[in-house]
Amino acid sequence: MTQTIQNPVLKGFNPDPSIVRVGDDYYIATSTFEWFPGIQIHHSKDLVNWRLVSHVLSRTSQLDMTGMDNSEGVYAPALTYADGKFWVCFSNVHSCRGGNWMATPSFVVTADNIEGPWSEPTPIGNYGFDPSLFHDDDGKKYMLNMIWDGRAKTNFFGGIVMQEFDAERGELVGEPRNIFEGTYLGCTEGPQMLKKDGYYYLITAEAALSATMQ
Repeated sequence: MTQTIQNPVLKGFNPDPSIVRVGDDYYIATSTFEWFPGIQIHHSKDLVNWRLVSHVLSRTSQLDMTGMDNSEGVYAPALTYADGKFWVCFSNVHSCRGGNWMATPSFVVTADNIEGPWSEPTPIGNYGFDPSLFHDDDGKKYMLNMIWDGRAKTNFFGGIVMQEFDAERGELVGEPRNIFEGTYLGCTEGPQMLKKDGYYYLITAEAALSATMQ
């Protein structure tokens, strides 16, 4: 008998879903923007029935929402699992944007258990927004993000940047590399990297933005 999944599987306000499978469990992290606590985590065993199990950013020491305006705050969390713990990367968009400029502080937090407690944020650059963390099979980790080009009369996209992240030291190391300059479609967001059968795959979202924006 064929089972049909009724959309949406997550009802309500749950944008930018990032999903990971750990054993027989599925977890989804979603954006919360200016709402606190930040980053909702839902759990499922069958991809049909979901329940809210935690919020990643539940302390003001992790995320101070004072003065946050509409559509600011937490953008596009990227949830991964490696080394026996969960990792979440996110951007915090606030007073860093204005006019053509946007350079958002980005962070990574970890937890041994999906329900927390989650660590204090570790900075991972101020490139643009939508950071993610790739865990290579040699133990190395790499931060991916987009570069926001604030010059007038551009599509504001400056490329997808990748830089090694030293988890023990809690900092980016080495030089950042621009690994993808995008296509004619315009702004490229949400970079995610996967590895399968010896090949690396970069997955992004693209949407055309006017090249005449001032």
